[in-house]
Amino acid sequence: MNPQSAAAATERPRRKAARYGTVAIVSFAFYLALGDPKDPFDLVTGVVSAAVVALVLGRIATERAPTAQTLRSFLRAAVFLPKLLWAVVRANLALAVVVLHPRLPIEPSLVRIPAPEGVFARALLANSITLTPGTVTVDIDGDELVVHTLTAASRAELLEGSLVRAVAAVTSDGSPHPEQAVRTDGGSDRNAGGKTG
Repeated sequence: MNPQSAAAATERPRRKAARYGTVAIVSFAFYLALGDPKDPFDLVTGVVSAAVVALVLGRIATERAPTAQTLRSFLRAAVFLPKLLWAVVRANLALAVVVLHPRLPIEPSLVRIPAPEGVFARALLANSITLTPGTVTVDIDGDELVVHTLTAASRAELLEGSLVRAVAAVTSDGSPHPEQAVRTDGGSDRNAGGKTG
């Protein structure tokens, strides 16, 4: 075995251990956040639960072996979460106004936005959109997310791109956010500026 093959063989177990270890640590921390860190029973069951989760999901929970970049992504996610929660609260209030309005001013349509690179980034963006009332990710079509928007306001906020940029900041996807197209129920396409395509 040449030196390069030996180094690669040594590196693979390290990456595998890092992936499983990261899943176990995150699972254990989440378990204790829901329980009592001072309770010996919670500590023991937390370790067992984390080990089971790591064994079952270690290979699929992360796309690649964790690095220092992974830690930075977790820190950015901690900043992203309050922003997402605030967006959810604002969308809830806006949707409540629409529902309580006598004329029920809804304008449902499908919006196509570019999907970010990577499984995690796509899942994070798709779920963040769905968590925000008034928008639901209904499909991934090639390199696009297909999103159902209920009102013009929810559509405009989605096309403004703040949520996409926030997800890109968490996942370090620095790709530009190209022009997005809106497909109405009638089948016509319009760009974000409202011009006929």
